[in-house]
Amino acid sequence: MSVTQDRTPGAETRPPADHHDDLRSAPSALRLVMMREISTRGRSGAFLVSSGITLVFILGLIIGPTIFGNSTTTHRVGVVGEGSRGIVDSASALATAHADADAAFEVRAFSDVAGAEAAVDAGETDAVVVDGEELILPTSGGFGGSELERLLQRAAATRQIEAMVGQERSQDVVTALTDDALTVRALAGQESAENEGRALIAYGSLFFTYMLIFTYGVWTLNGVTEEKSNRVIEVLLAAARPWELLAGKILGISVLGLSQFIVTVAAAMVAIRVTGAFDLPAVPVDMVATLVLWVVLGFGMYMVLCGAAGALASKTEDAQNAMSPISTLVIGSLILSFVVLDTPDGTAALVGTFVPFTAPFVIPIRAAFEVLPWWQHVAAVVVALVTIVLLMRIGARVYAGGALQFGGRLKWREAFRNADL
Repeated sequence: MSVTQDRTPGAETRPPADHHDDLRSAPSALRLVMMREISTRGRSGAFLVSSGITLVFILGLIIGPTIFGNSTTTHRVGVVGEGSRGIVDSASALATAHADADAAFEVRAFSDVAGAEAAVDAGETDAVVVDGEELILPTSGGFGGSELERLLQRAAATRQIEAMVGQERSQDVVTALTDDALTVRALAGQESAENEGRALIAYGSLFFTYMLIFTYGVWTLNGVTEEKSNRVIEVLLAAARPWELLAGKILGISVLGLSQFIVTVAAAMVAIRVTGAFDLPAVPVDMVATLVLWVVLGFGMYMVLCGAAGALASKTEDAQNAMSPISTLVIGSLILSFVVLDTPDGTAALVGTFVPFTAPFVIPIRAAFEVLPWWQHVAAVVVALVTIVLLMRIGARVYAGGALQFGGRLKWREAFRNADL
């Protein structure tokens, strides 16, 4: 099917590219385009409804089981030595006093610490209080600690305060109320908890990156296609250069998307902390930084491609066809990441590290399992940054070559050749 060129008179006489420098500086144009995108999409019903549905869905998954499920929680606690049983009794009273009446405590006495540690290590006991001074847990770390740990700490502090009643030791009372009364010793150590957190990051980052690219990539794709189909893009190109329009749109959608994500995650964390629905493992700071870095880099690369693809379609129905090569690339990268999960130090993982389109799916996994040398990480970041710069130049040219071409769907090569920058 041949593509016909249908330009309006205003589009034929729009100023040359260098004239845009007289209208406004590049940063100013970028800011205007980005704010227009944020204002238009941020107030749209689709964005507000999708944000609300996502938030309700996530909170429902967290809060729902605590409301409609079995609310009885059984804490299996071991005791060794004198003073330990009283702390457990106080913890049970505290749970009842704080509207957790269905919490039950199973107490098991041990004759020595070695036997108690074996029971914790085997999963037969959730925690052990030793001599009223030490708390043994299977692992340490997590999001604010477990509910059982918090109950036992508060119970131990309560016992200390009870022993001080009638004595003029106000400073000791303040210390008991604000400090943890038990010294925590985890059998598996902090390293085990961090490994659990690293594994969670490795698996979660795959689907998070996948969903992020597809969700907001479609926003970018459809946004460009809609502006092209209703001829708004002709007016925009008369006021800003193609790369400014493309970059501003990507930045605007990124701000909205990340804001939506941050609000959802923050609400989920608060809900987990308030309900105590489950305990999150410890998440190392370096893994969080790595994940955020590669989400941003991967998001940038694929959003440029999606913006350019949107300029190839003249109507929304054609946009999905234009998205097909990008979808194939994302799905292929996801499939590769499963191979990397099995062999994070294999050949496929090494190659995927230096291919910019697969690196966002591969590097977080290799970093999670600590098989990524620092020099490979640095080199991959440099490759990704260079790729984003090149893609922006190529994407802007494709965007310019396809934005004012109507009557059918263009091919990437045709749009690149038709660009009049």
